[in-house]
Amino acid sequence: MGKQSSKRLWFGFGFAIIALVVVAVVLVLATRGNVSLLSEDTPQGIVQRFLTAVQDKDFPKAYSYLSLDERGVKITYADWLESVPAQLLSLQSTWRATLSNTIEDGNKANVSVTVDIFQPDGPFTDPVRSQMVSFQLSKIGDSWFSTSPPDLYWLY
Repeated sequence: MGKQSSKRLWFGFGFAIIALVVVAVVLVLATRGNVSLLSEDTPQGIVQRFLTAVQDKDFPKAYSYLSLDERGVKITYADWLESVPAQLLSLQSTWRATLSNTIEDGNKANVSVTVDIFQPDGPFTDPVRSQMVSFQLSKIGDSWFSTSPPDLYWLY
């Protein structure tokens, strides 16, 4: 195999990787708008709305789905916003969440979601990193609220 053939092979390989990355980004962005919202009176619906608000960078809306923590104290909006990674506030990130499992026991619920984060890192790495994230929720009156808001660092 000559030098010219080797260069063409590497160029073709690199082009194929770039094409796959572009296709993955387009698919993630194209399918985002087609998701129907789950009922707001379910734990899954609250988690979905929280994550949608975070993805849309509507942090006041995301905060509205939070409630008391395990000690019975609700973190202030300013303190919660400080826990949001600076990258999430300023950069566009590409990720999606998929409902994995829900355990509901009376006024308590645990909703697990799988979060797929798109991070192209090079031609020999997987551009998608998956992580399982759990939300603890409590029912207060007729509404569900997250009592263990994730720190959102898993998005980066």
